[in-house]
Amino acid sequence: MITQNMKIFIAVLFCLTIILFFNLTIYAQVEDGKIHCVCIDPGHGGNDPGSVGMKNYEKNVVLDVALLVGKLIKEQNPEIKVVFTREKDVFVGLQERGDIANQHKADVFISIHTNSFTDKKIKGIETYIIGTGGGEEGLRVAMKENAVIQYEENYSSKYSGFDPKKPESYVIFSLMQNMYRDRSIDLAELIQNELINETKRYNRGIREAGYLVLKAAAMPGVLVELPFISNVEEEKYLASRNGQEKMAQAIAGAFGKYKKIIERNSHVIKQKAITETVENEEQDLISQPTADFFYAIQVVSAVEPLQKKPKIAGEDANEIKSGGRYRYYVSACDSYKQVSLNLKKIKKIVDDCFIIAVKEGELISVGEAKKIEAKK
Repeated sequence: MITQNMKIFIAVLFCLTIILFFNLTIYAQVEDGKIHCVCIDPGHGGNDPGSVGMKNYEKNVVLDVALLVGKLIKEQNPEIKVVFTREKDVFVGLQERGDIANQHKADVFISIHTNSFTDKKIKGIETYIIGTGGGEEGLRVAMKENAVIQYEENYSSKYSGFDPKKPESYVIFSLMQNMYRDRSIDLAELIQNELINETKRYNRGIREAGYLVLKAAAMPGVLVELPFISNVEEEKYLASRNGQEKMAQAIAGAFGKYKKIIERNSHVIKQKAITETVENEEQDLISQPTADFFYAIQVVSAVEPLQKKPKIAGEDANEIKSGGRYRYYVSACDSYKQVSLNLKKIKKIVDDCFIIAVKEGELISVGEAKKIEAKK
């Protein structure tokens, strides 16, 4: 008969085994408040074609886009080291992809894929972070992308018996979904917004899924599912030079904004400069904060609470703690349309501000907030 103590021992041993076999090592990053290196991961490659369209392979499309992203990031940020998990048509295992990012001590990991589905009418773009809250859709895409480990020799022992086709294998990700979660969400929101604005594609939102490739990278990371290669019209867009350039510009632009936000927020806030800038600004903002749910505009965040809160357009910023950081926001209201209008005005004062959403004192994604607002 198994006693309670034995059950606890087995549970602890199980977790330790998972950590050992899945190599959940926290690699020391350079703590100077700057982004030094980004790792770009074109999915699939070599004998793994990924999803297949009428005329194109996913592996080729994402490589073209990824190389363009790296080129643009380097042009826009010469000081940044850009690392690729592959630069040609070769197969790289999922664990090896994360290892490459870890070995170069990358600060950001961006994995690029195209989406696919049996229904040829499905379309749009979505961006994923690691987690277990993606429901059936998140599990479906994770199973599809993780299935590539079957191209690797001895994959069952290498991934400690992980079977990408069995839902129960994905319990591992419930232990990991808070690692780098806050910054990964920030990055995902920026990339998703830039992609939709640049490409005018259907917005499928930000989601969670148990991706092995994100598990392997010990840093903030996202997996971008570009338009559906299974959709004839979207396949043409994916394969076109114009489409690839627009998608690359969006991802590179989002990285630039993320870098600016992280570096600005990681340094000591220049409170005097901010205050002096906004004291002379006259803005007509509508602010209607509510207790349980609202949108707002984040203007700054810091590791430690600020002794003096920023004052933007005559409004004292409010504080909320999330993901180990203190976020300061203004212009709280329960309408996305209104907060978007306010954002345009606040950007004249703080150019790297952005919209956040809060429910019952906790940050939620803007996409989730829109669903809540629509039900009201």
